[in-house]
Amino acid sequence: MYLAGWAASAGVLAALLLIIRLLKYGSSARPTPAPRPDYGLLRTVSMVGDLSFARDVRDRLRHNGVRATLATGPDGMVRILVFADELDRARRLISS
Repeated sequence: MYLAGWAASAGVLAALLLIIRLLKYGSSARPTPAPRPDYGLLRTVSMVGDLSFARDVRDRLRHNGVRATLATGPDGMVRILVFADELDRARRLISS
């Protein structure tokens, strides 16, 4: 009888520890999304894999009065960045 009390106490303690662990860490491992590069006020108008092509696109945008720059992301892709207020105009210029 004395041993049954200890076994019951150990079981309750183990159950409480399991509940606390689940509440603290969650029931499953949640995948963390890859961090998105933050370019402040700039928005990505296009992503290309070739730096020389990205420079050509940037120069075309600049020639048409759109402020544009380049940035290489963590995935190795070259991003052509413009300010948010010029994003629609830049997309039209690129698509034409």
